[in-house]
Amino acid sequence: MWGSRNNVNLLLLVTSKYEIKHLVGNFFSVFHRNTTNIFASDRKLTMLDWSKVFNEGPNLNLGEQILYTRNQEKILFTITKVNEKEFEYIISFTNISKCSALGENKTSLDDKSDIMMESNKMKQIFSIINKIAQVNSTVLILGESGVGKTMLAKQIHNSSPRVDHPFIAVNCASLPENLIESELFGYNHGTFTGGQKGGKRGLFEAANKGTIFLDEIAELPFSIQSKMLEILQSSTFRRVGGTENINVDIRIIAATNKNLKQMVEENKFRQDLYYRLNVVPINIPPLRERKDDIPSLVTFFLNKYNEKYSQDVRLNSKLESQLIEYDWPGNIRELENVIERIVVTNTDQIAELLDTPIQEKNNEPRVQSKEEGNILTEGLIPLKMAKKRLEKQLILRAYQMYGSTYQAAKALKVDQSTISKKLKEYNSN
Repeated sequence: MWGSRNNVNLLLLVTSKYEIKHLVGNFFSVFHRNTTNIFASDRKLTMLDWSKVFNEGPNLNLGEQILYTRNQEKILFTITKVNEKEFEYIISFTNISKCSALGENKTSLDDKSDIMMESNKMKQIFSIINKIAQVNSTVLILGESGVGKTMLAKQIHNSSPRVDHPFIAVNCASLPENLIESELFGYNHGTFTGGQKGGKRGLFEAANKGTIFLDEIAELPFSIQSKMLEILQSSTFRRVGGTENINVDIRIIAATNKNLKQMVEENKFRQDLYYRLNVVPINIPPLRERKDDIPSLVTFFLNKYNEKYSQDVRLNSKLESQLIEYDWPGNIRELENVIERIVVTNTDQIAELLDTPIQEKNNEPRVQSKEEGNILTEGLIPLKMAKKRLEKQLILRAYQMYGSTYQAAKALKVDQSTISKKLKEYNSN
């Protein structure tokens, strides 16, 4: 995978007729010379004089290739089809002269990112990221638990002009309700008994000039949602106990695994805040829908934990096939945990490491009932343990059947948040 410290420095947005529609980025940082007269709007790629820049022009039928400039700079050239209204292709130029190659056919847009792109779905998402990273629009990242929402938020930050400023990630669900406001917005001196002398700045102030990532945004109480709306509208807020407006220059990225639109209809989330957040929605597909990404992720995590534990574990072809076959209800987080266990235990008995063994996926349940809906157990076990086993079995089975926490919750007649939390609990054990 290619890692680039400067990320993608130049983007061309190209129509279906190969006409350059827009240019984004810095020509000089890529080519170390001004090429504005070569890559100009409305010019056709097929008519460009590539020889003024490269020793040999690109093959537009290849999605990714290495080009060399006339002064021997090494450029990663990527063309991706995105089917947008105004343009159909995104072409990126990345100067990788100082980067080391780990593989010629794989790309990672940033050496600070854990996300590896192999599937078309993720390549399209990264193409959108490269476009929106240059502006300050609010981004709402959607997807199941464990799909890599935090990593994607970091990628947006690292690809943006704010990269040299703070990236602050906040898990809204982990903040105690009575402290959320003071943690996010800070407080003035004397507001609380025992509070910090001189007051305390909040996370929004700490993220000034940079990016703040609000994970599990759906968990914010209504009272805090109104203050969030103020920041999105005017980039100002007041500390707890304060009277002065504080201005901040931040980019807000939010994420959730819940259906915010449904929560708005149920009066559980402010409609005005939802529309303010939903400027650029990005839906990350679950890992089971982009299995082309699994081999690269396996390689990445295997290298990571081999280095961490001073091991040299390698996977055989059978084990690799099993990892690709499995549906990964816990997504990337579950995959990473399993790879770490493989390295630590040095085992190839993958079935022992998964909550839902692979060999059971396409078979009938081990214990079948005479009446549909009943589940039997062998022998006597404590009732509390039986309830936990039954709950886990039903949730995992429903999730496997429907592939969605929303549909699984509907089938089991519980809240979607219950399914998400339980799956997270199973994957962390």
